[in-house]
Amino acid sequence: MANTKFDDAKWRRGNFNEESISTDKQLTEEYIESMDSIAIDKHLSAIEMQWLDWKRGPMTEKSDIKPAQKELLNYIASFFKKAIK
Repeated sequence: MANTKFDDAKWRRGNFNEESISTDKQLTEEYIESMDSIAIDKHLSAIEMQWLDWKRGPMTEKSDIKPAQKELLNYIASFFKKAIK
């Protein structure tokens, strides 16, 4: 795995995969586990369910999905950039 940094723009465009993140150290999720990973997963799943409910909703047009996806990802990324320092 190459030693490159996380590409935020690529992630927001939906081209993110696990290989997009590489570090000098192997990711072990040891920090996440110490932060109650079950609770974190629960909250992330709630965001996913909100997205899917909206996406499947009767008022959602197919042409709305890609722009809404981009907007949601930008909103979440912006939130975390402000909140997690």
